[in-house]
Amino acid sequence: MEKRELYFVGDIHGELRTLVWTATQRYKIKDADLVVLGDFGVGFDKKIYADYARCKKRLIRNNLHIYTIRGNHDDPEYFDENSEVYKKNKKLFTRLHFLEDHKVHNIGGLDIYAIGGGGSTDITYRTPGKSWWPGEYIKKEPIKELPGKVDVIVSHEAPLAFEPVVTRFDDTPEEQYNKIIEGRTYLDTVLQEVTCKNWYYGHYHKYYFGSYGDIIYRGLGIMEFYQHQKENISYSYAE
Repeated sequence: MEKRELYFVGDIHGELRTLVWTATQRYKIKDADLVVLGDFGVGFDKKIYADYARCKKRLIRNNLHIYTIRGNHDDPEYFDENSEVYKKNKKLFTRLHFLEDHKVHNIGGLDIYAIGGGGSTDITYRTPGKSWWPGEYIKKEPIKELPGKVDVIVSHEAPLAFEPVVTRFDDTPEEQYNKIIEGRTYLDTVLQEVTCKNWYYGHYHKYYFGSYGDIIYRGLGIMEFYQHQKENISYSYAE
């Protein structure tokens, strides 16, 4: 059995090498799992493959695994277990894991429920299939299929009940704004139906902290690290 630390990290926007440098050189993190809260930045180009090759030795040396949920600025194929991209990457990236939506993933000895996706407020400046994907939005799992209880929920966007207050920017089309509201409203449903202790999210590029009932929530800024405090959990990880 090995003891591992658990960190949550805000959006990295394609900067895998910066993420690994920050973890290993700035914070000296070892024997840990890092969970990125969306906008990992995959799909824009093939840079991820070269970056991972350059980072792999350092990840192995520090015994780190990186997990990421889907953001609105990620190609959904990377997170779809039925896609050829997902199957290829699962074999290639032994230290980098793309988490499927609406699955409970055991990471660091905790049951973590992943809800990826979100709406792009800057949709008018993006190109379909290159910097924006029609499947970017939050997928709605039927209420009866939601888990009753988990340790942690991770999402890219936040429920309406959490900060920040929803805002419509001047260049965000009304239809897109309505989809964003719809997604955050759905997360409110999850908030009511699934029992958890902690909820982490990214997307808003700013730190937020608060509570809702017995749930502690945190929104993390770009490349912001937060160490989750566990209760002496140990577990074994199969390479």
